[in-house]
Amino acid sequence: MISKSKIDNFLWEVEKVLMNRYGVDAAQRDMSTLYWYINTGRACVEFLHLLTKAKPFMVARRLHNGGSDEEIIKRIKALIGFREVA
Repeated sequence: MISKSKIDNFLWEVEKVLMNRYGVDAAQRDMSTLYWYINTGRACVEFLHLLTKAKPFMVARRLHNGGSDEEIIKRIKALIGFREVA
C-alpha cells in the first residue's frame, strides 16, 4: 500500500540529502524533475512503491547527476528496478 504521506516523507528524505550535500538551491533544482514526474501523474503506483523502498541517498545521486528529465527518470527507474510494460 502506498499513501501520499509515505511518498511525501520519502521525497523529503531525498531532498534533505541533497540540501546537506549541495545546498538548498541545488536541492530544489535537482528535485524538480522527480516532483514533475510524480505530480503530473506520470508515475504509476508500482513506480512509487519501488521508489519509496529505495535508499534516499541513492535517488539523490541520480537526481544530482543532471541531464534531461527523461535521462534522470530513466536512471531512477534503473535504480529501483522498474520495468515499463509496452
